[in-house]
Amino acid sequence: MSLARTLRQRFRPDNKHDCHEDSHPLVSNANEEFEVVAAPKEKDDSDKASFHSASSLSPGEGLPPEGKFKDIEEKAAYESQLTQLQEQLVATMIDNQHLQSRISHLQEKLDQDKTMALLEYERHRASMLEEKCSRLEKQKRPRRPQRSRSDVTVRPQLTRRMSVGDLTDLEVASEVDEDSFSEGSVELHLPEKKSWADRTWERILQTVYSIMDDFTDIPVQEPQGDPEGAPLTVKKLKENIRRAGLAAKPYLNTVQGVHSLLTWKSPPYTLIVFIVYMYSVWYGWFLPLLSTCLTFRLTINYLRHRGWNINFNFFDCHEEEKREIEDKDLGVSDKFNLVLQVARKVQNFLGSVADGLEKIKSLLTWRHPASTKQLFFFLLVTSLTSCLFRASTLFFVAGLYLGMKLFLLDYLFLRFPRIKMKYDSSYKMWKDLPTDVEYEKRSMKSEIDRYILPKSRQEELSETPDTADADSLSVDDKQFCELFSFPLSESPLPGWHGGRRCTLINREKSLTAAFKNGRLYLTHSFLCFERTKCPSPKNIVVPLTDIVRVEKAKPYPWMPGGGMAIEVAVAGSDKPYIFGAMINRDEVYDSIMMVAHQAKLPWAVDMDSVSVKSAPN
Repeated sequence: MSLARTLRQRFRPDNKHDCHEDSHPLVSNANEEFEVVAAPKEKDDSDKASFHSASSLSPGEGLPPEGKFKDIEEKAAYESQLTQLQEQLVATMIDNQHLQSRISHLQEKLDQDKTMALLEYERHRASMLEEKCSRLEKQKRPRRPQRSRSDVTVRPQLTRRMSVGDLTDLEVASEVDEDSFSEGSVELHLPEKKSWADRTWERILQTVYSIMDDFTDIPVQEPQGDPEGAPLTVKKLKENIRRAGLAAKPYLNTVQGVHSLLTWKSPPYTLIVFIVYMYSVWYGWFLPLLSTCLTFRLTINYLRHRGWNINFNFFDCHEEEKREIEDKDLGVSDKFNLVLQVARKVQNFLGSVADGLEKIKSLLTWRHPASTKQLFFFLLVTSLTSCLFRASTLFFVAGLYLGMKLFLLDYLFLRFPRIKMKYDSSYKMWKDLPTDVEYEKRSMKSEIDRYILPKSRQEELSETPDTADADSLSVDDKQFCELFSFPLSESPLPGWHGGRRCTLINREKSLTAAFKNGRLYLTHSFLCFERTKCPSPKNIVVPLTDIVRVEKAKPYPWMPGGGMAIEVAVAGSDKPYIFGAMINRDEVYDSIMMVAHQAKLPWAVDMDSVSVKSAPN
């Protein structure tokens, strides 16, 4: 660069002839604009040496003012000159880098244009070759002696010249191709007329080929974008809620209008519809009446589509529409509350839908035998009557019953709820149908009832009215019975309220995973181990009738004392339950054995021997 060369000539110690002039031109920037800077006069060789040594230092490094320059102003002038030159050099280097990147970009663009031009030329050449081949094939065909029209001589010419960059080789090739085509001009002749048999045969083949193409497999296309759809955003959520509300509004208005019609909110209107319905059913005109109403509805929609202002709606609910609130920018808390409201509505809606589907499944799978029996006998009677009577008679009876139920019975049941709860069989059947959760609870309760031990006469007499009353139970005991689906009579025994802290030990696992903490409860018929306060398979229920053996145990030899554990063996299980880390282990063991002795279970021992064998921890 000229600037760097000027700097070297200006401050090189061995070029003495450049330092004795009064002024020296310096290059100021990359655009070759010169700035004249006055250089101080040099007195002797010592001043020259000091000047050159000062020029080798950066402007930030200070020079001693004595023995090098005449004064501080001269030093400041040289430092300012060096600073300007350094800034100009940096700016020039940046411009040079920018120009190099621009040149490389233009070169890439030029290469791309050349490639596109070459591709266009090859396409044009291929099309010309195809035309030439087709013309040669036509020339080989036998010509007819008579022509209705004169022959046409065509000379192909290039429609586009390539002038991007240096493409002389393409131009020469195109000129040669033109000359080759011009030397032998090709004559185009009109196609021969085909007979009706050939045309019919071609149509039949085309039809067969199209049908064969319909039976071919379509290639599977990979889904583009995220298969889950668009990401969750508050703006999109609001827009979809608004769209769904607007789209569902006509249907909701129709349902609301039907409900208003059946509940006699407008008695004259409902009475007219009831009379027309019963009359059409009596004379067998219900289907023509229904199709006429639907056709009339579509006619009104067509007139509205064409611009007619017709405000006639079936089942209009006659309610004022709520004013739409103008959309405003929502804050973070408003957006969060909006998402919570939508999630809550979706949760409740899906819950009600799931309950309905589970009730239908219970009806069809005999989970509630009484309701399924009613459905079974109704279908059986319907199938028998359909074999004995005509379909018109069945539709007549069904239409009359449906009209009486919808317009009269349902309104009576809605007006008087007690009559509905007593006589509405369909409502009672739907309410009695269990969901999956209710069915599991009922099954568990029926299973538990099999293992409940009968109470002796002495225990029944020992129960006070307070203990027998359900209201006298504490909240913890009620939660315990609800957790294990026990009846209130199977609440924890005295001394076991709140349970006993212990650990369920599994000796087959490692020490880090062998201990499960919880509480041990004893009722009149069960021994329960609670790990969580929610219904879960982790909670263990052991019926006292299934127990084979209960004894004190020491799970690990390295444990001190008697082990502070109780081993419970259950019938049908190879692995016993070991409850360890139990405070007052002997007292717990004696309590369990006493309850089993009172119930006269075979695994219980004599209480005298128990009192003798019991020992403190």
